[in-house]
Amino acid sequence: MEAFRQTYEVVNNKLIITLPNDFKADKVDVIVLPSQKVETDWYNELTEEQKDDIEIGLKELDEGKGIPHAQVQKEIDKLFGRI
Repeated sequence: MEAFRQTYEVVNNKLIITLPNDFKADKVDVIVLPSQKVETDWYNELTEEQKDDIEIGLKELDEGKGIPHAQVQKEIDKLFGRI
């Protein structure tokens, strides 16, 4: 058996370690470190004012008051002299 002949990969935020078939041990110590990236819903991090603004925007879109992205992009291009 060779030392450090294992392979590893990350699948669905889980570390998968594959050890050689001839690996034998009476005890294996594993250190699990906390994930650097914690999946959270960014909406929960917003202030109440920000959430209210989003709700207002969604309501305006439902009422047909939105401006299509293509139109906004044209206006920006014109403003910056790209057209």
